Amino acid sequence: MKTLKGFTKIQSKNKIFGLEFLDLLILLVIYLVVFVFSTNLLLNLALVSGAYLVLRFYKKGKAPHWAGSVMRFLLRPRKYFSRRERKEELPK
Repeated sequence: MKTLKGFTKIQSKNKIFGLEFLDLLILLVIYLVVFVFSTNLLLNLALVSGAYLVLRFYKKGKAPHWAGSVMRFLLRPRKYFSRRERKEELPK
């Protein structure tokens, strides 16, 4: 039986510190908000570390680019057209 060699690096997620790029942007926004409102360095680092751990545990087992798909779904404008796309779907 012949098998095809698979390249797992191509099919895997791009990760930095275990998170995808969009997750790191979310973590960066949390970092900026925390450091703007508070001057306590230890508290700020604890909050950012906690947010990082929550993102890591939340993303465990999710599909690749799951966060991007959710963001596109939530931010896409809702447009529903009244016309049908195919003539086969029109009532007779």
